[in-house]
Amino acid sequence: MSIWDRLFPSTPDVGLLDNRLQPQIEAWTDNSHLFDVVLADLGIDAAGLPLSRAGAMRVPAMARARNLTCGTIAALPLQALRLDTAVDPQPYWCYGTDGQLGDLGTDKLRKWRVTPQAPLHRMLWTVDDLLFHGESLWLVTSRLATRFPSRMVRVPFDQWQTDDTGQIVDTDMDPLPADDLVWIPGPNEGILAFGCGSLRMAYDLERNAADTAMRPLRLEAHQTSAAELTPAERATIVAEIRAAMSVNDGVLFTNNAVELVEHRVDSDALQLGARNASALDVARLANMPAMMLDATAQGASLEYQTMTGRNQQWLDYGLALFMDAVEARLSMDDVVPAGQRVAFDTTDWTAPDASPTGPPTAD
Repeated sequence: MSIWDRLFPSTPDVGLLDNRLQPQIEAWTDNSHLFDVVLADLGIDAAGLPLSRAGAMRVPAMARARNLTCGTIAALPLQALRLDTAVDPQPYWCYGTDGQLGDLGTDKLRKWRVTPQAPLHRMLWTVDDLLFHGESLWLVTSRLATRFPSRMVRVPFDQWQTDDTGQIVDTDMDPLPADDLVWIPGPNEGILAFGCGSLRMAYDLERNAADTAMRPLRLEAHQTSAAELTPAERATIVAEIRAAMSVNDGVLFTNNAVELVEHRVDSDALQLGARNASALDVARLANMPAMMLDATAQGASLEYQTMTGRNQQWLDYGLALFMDAVEARLSMDDVVPAGQRVAFDTTDWTAPDASPTGPPTAD
């Protein structure tokens, strides 16, 4: 297989994301806004390729969906439970704020770009991995005498991959310590894979809307004479008009052979309707209520909901998709003893709203 077959497979909607042996293309897309420019210079249409995470985050609706989903879940504390009772003592990795680095050496810290992590930030980027890529990886950095983990860190997504045998390796293709890895599979293959078409359209829509806002009209150089102009002569006229608009404060001069016709671009549909529809698609992809992205479905009616009721609905039909995946993996017997499980504590988040007038009293 040639390098071009590897970088640009015949089925780009899934190829660039399912094959984890292509760190180069991921590095281009994540670290440079010139990704599309490079592809255009190569004669490749970027519209058929999935967006990178960086490109997806340039879509305002996607950025809000990510921040709400990841930020909300990360703020929920993790607990180790036996049935419905919290175990005592709790595993230190659930709450420890010493950075969770444990015995991880300086060389590995530098190589894998692992930094001290608070439990909130570790979970924030874990859910980010699951949302965009469908998988995340934790590394056990120290253990108890019972050999269960006492500290764990998240390995940055761009610092690991799988080789031909399915073994997890770093970017130098050196194996990571398999016995100390906690691979967390997500509920699906990641929004960059199954939502690539809608995200690319939303990304292009943002660029088109910005272009329309900057250039709300188009000029037509309409020839009124019967003379036949060569392509070079027509290009010269267009170039002179563009130059005049940039250096003469928009003042143009034409003779009776050329008439300038203004064509206004109606951007209302682009700025409002199309972007609202795009936000609706992002909400569907991210599995969250459209109202949380300030998007409205056609024909939707207003429905009164308390904050508690809305939170519970989002928890049941949206956030639980990612929370259940994390809880299921961290509840396995290589993380906590058999008979125990790990769960998010949602008590405070879904607690009933306090009455503004105080507790009810008898008249």
